[in-house]
Amino acid sequence: LGTFVEDVDGLLALLERTGTVISGSSALHLVQAKARSVGLRDMDIYATLEFEDEVMNHFKAAEGYKVTSKGGRKQGYDTSAVQKVCELDKEGKKVDIIITDWPNVIMPVLQYHSTAVMNYITAHSLVCLYPQWTKEKKSLVNPRMYLEDGTNVRGVMALMKYVRRGFQVTTEPF
Repeated sequence: LGTFVEDVDGLLALLERTGTVISGSSALHLVQAKARSVGLRDMDIYATLEFEDEVMNHFKAAEGYKVTSKGGRKQGYDTSAVQKVCELDKEGKKVDIIITDWPNVIMPVLQYHSTAVMNYITAHSLVCLYPQWTKEKKSLVNPRMYLEDGTNVRGVMALMKYVRRGFQVTTEPF
């Protein structure tokens, strides 16, 4: 977490106070830390609509991030649980704040394209929903991908990103 914030304790307090979580490659980086299979390019913060302003203000005021894009859906977040994505930057460090209007921030994580990225960091824990598969670099495609027309170019590109990282991606359980 120290890669993206100067005040890690402040970030953890924010996560605890707001129920916000960190997911995406930052969480996978910790799950796969020994394998070093995932480099950190950005940090994805998931917050509910209720805490959007507080989370945004924390990154702007306490950490010095600047908003580069606020509002619409970002490509790659094709899920009903994501209302909008706000992109922030500080000296090349990128933070995406993903806002859901669902009452629980975990809903977008459960709608990810595959099990490899169904991981998240809370104020007190690291959660990996498929620990054995993730450890073995195996990833099952979320049935939503093909049941809800997620097999578009963006969906396939998202899956290919993890194939390039050494994951065995399949539509059949292992």
